[in-house]
Amino acid sequence: MKRLALLLIALGVAAVYALFSFFNVTYWRVNATLPPVMKDFNASLYPLARGWYQLSDVNITYYYMKFMPGWPEQYVVGRFRARDPGWSARLVAVSRAGNPGGTYAISLGGQPQITDQQDAGPFVPTTAQLVWTTTTTGRYSVLARAIFQQGGITAWQWVNFTAEPMQRLYQQSFSCPGYTYQKTFTCSGSTTYYDPLAYTSKPAYITEYTVYFTATLTNPVQYTGTSIRTQIDARPIGYGISSIIYNVTSRWGSISAGGTVVSVEGTYYRNSRDTQNNVAYVSIGIDTNGNGTADIEIIAYVWDTADGNGTIYSVLVNPGTQVASIDANGNPTTNPPQVYGLIKVQSVSSGSAFKITVVLPSTLSGNIVSVALAVVDASGFVAGSPAGDFWVDWKNLSIQTPCSAPSDLQTVTRGQQYTSVFVAPGNYLVTQVDAYGNNNNPSADYGIAAGIFSYVFNATNAAISVTAQYYRGVGDGINNVVYIDLLVDSNFDGVGDVEYIYYYYDTAQYNGVIVSPFTSQVVCTVSSAGTCNAPAGYLVTALGAITSYKQTLSFNINLGSITGAVLKIALVVTDASYYDSGNINGDIQVLWGPVSITSYSCPLPGGWYSTGVYAWQTNYALFLANGAVAYRGLVPNALTYLSNFTGVGAFVVFDSSFNVIFGVFKTGSSFSALCGPSAVALGTLPAAKYVELRPLNGFGDVIIRDQNGAILARYGCTYSTTPQYVGYKTNAGQILKAYSIEAWG
Repeated sequence: MKRLALLLIALGVAAVYALFSFFNVTYWRVNATLPPVMKDFNASLYPLARGWYQLSDVNITYYYMKFMPGWPEQYVVGRFRARDPGWSARLVAVSRAGNPGGTYAISLGGQPQITDQQDAGPFVPTTAQLVWTTTTTGRYSVLARAIFQQGGITAWQWVNFTAEPMQRLYQQSFSCPGYTYQKTFTCSGSTTYYDPLAYTSKPAYITEYTVYFTATLTNPVQYTGTSIRTQIDARPIGYGISSIIYNVTSRWGSISAGGTVVSVEGTYYRNSRDTQNNVAYVSIGIDTNGNGTADIEIIAYVWDTADGNGTIYSVLVNPGTQVASIDANGNPTTNPPQVYGLIKVQSVSSGSAFKITVVLPSTLSGNIVSVALAVVDASGFVAGSPAGDFWVDWKNLSIQTPCSAPSDLQTVTRGQQYTSVFVAPGNYLVTQVDAYGNNNNPSADYGIAAGIFSYVFNATNAAISVTAQYYRGVGDGINNVVYIDLLVDSNFDGVGDVEYIYYYYDTAQYNGVIVSPFTSQVVCTVSSAGTCNAPAGYLVTALGAITSYKQTLSFNINLGSITGAVLKIALVVTDASYYDSGNINGDIQVLWGPVSITSYSCPLPGGWYSTGVYAWQTNYALFLANGAVAYRGLVPNALTYLSNFTGVGAFVVFDSSFNVIFGVFKTGSSFSALCGPSAVALGTLPAAKYVELRPLNGFGDVIIRDQNGAILARYGCTYSTTPQYVGYKTNAGQILKAYSIEAWG
């Protein structure tokens, strides 16, 4: 108990003058106006311990103290101070009340006077400190006489000692059953232009482009009232085409192409005598030089080519010019001219309903001037109609303009001109890439498109899920990788030091590549079997092969025993080599849906606040690291705050500016008391379980206890600022876990 002396702070300035009953009448007459002994109260302990004087029919001095039930308490609650030398004092219990449920002792000048087993003690010289020790559970009172003696003069006064247990006013344990955060890519600033195409006659902003033979086709374009039907049969001398051209500029004005989404629905039908070499498509005309006519034609098509190749012809840039021949698998047999971009949608059969959606890359310059809806029968005519015909009923044309760029998204791009990252209507994050180089050298040729967002959470046992829609362009070299890259701070020092990469691979033809979007380091090439030999600092997991030009990829990732904090998440696609210059045919486009993250990183409890990055509830503790602070306001009427915490950090009382008034710093089993900016070592205390902080009247009492409440160390600080908050604090590189906090009063 050497540090007990540190608790002996300045006693109350206002002394209580005791009204004595004297046995020596002569002395009373002489000294009645100047009592020889005063009693002081330790005002710094208020309101935990206090004293007062009552003058009534019975003159009495009261000492009162609160205690933690069942745990040892000891305070210097006051002192007997003589004005003249030679006075001594003792205490004699007269009566007791209550049920203490334990032991207690009241000492004067170091000598026990009254205990639960003892009624009186010896005289001790004054000035003498009044020390009250108690390990009790219930309220109790002792009425005693304080007897003073000097030579042959004796006097006494009534003194009441009353102690009662504190009540628990607040209790908070920390836990997290799992917290789900969803990162959505919300489109804002977009305008939708819509036409159901439910016409009974041709409107002024629609024109028709047809090539047909009247002996094989009666009516190539029909306005049915619910849709626009384009119907066709081949001519005896070659192909037939039926199309309508929707003049977008005339109908809706200027619409920027980059990042715009164009969609339309259709239903495909064919006569039983039709030769299956059919293609139906949407053609989007883009004016890149401002002259009002289409310079680029983006064509998205469906096909029914079981009996022979179909053909696509230009409708908008060079009407009637053959763009590509489409084989039984829907692939072009030759590369189209540069001004035409082809998008392979799906195969169809009679009665098939389909929807074509084209997401234009955000780097595509110019305006959409027109949209064509076309059907082409490559060959094989039958006289009469509908014999040998096929047709599509088109409806629900929609054009959604670009979304505003989100402020919380970082992008990384490298590749050909349409390589881009953007949010598209429909609330997708789009990553589109074509390779940078053309030499089958992935380390030098790679293209990358990555969208990165920051969300900090506890990695251990976290789960991440997202669905991505993968599309490989018709001219791509099949050497692509789609992956999620997690930047993890494994030691909570604020710096990402390891990346966890989860990938799908489309590498049947050439090796793919994984590149860090955070450092631009080439991590590995990915073989046709999906193998990636990653260096230290990169942990990779293959999720499977991509086996189709269009595939839904499901990322369902459980981080298991990974330690640290995830700092950032990147959604990435790479194209290792072989670009298709000037159009989108060699591009890879991935549409990412919302990212769902379930982690043991719950927000703090109600009424708690934090600063810093690493502050959350785990499934068993409040977790703080690397300069984070968590705090709450002081509990009304609370006298003491009790906490159990581990790691490295501090449990403290703050002022309104979050300066530390007093508290305890802990590292392992070593403890230090904090008094403002100063620290005093309390020693290594392996048995320590709880830390108590008592913000009293300008006095901060620090108590370290074992699991049974026994006091292992104690320190006291004086302060002049006003306590405002209680909580936990870490500095750079520190990690603290708090399991519970209680307030008693």
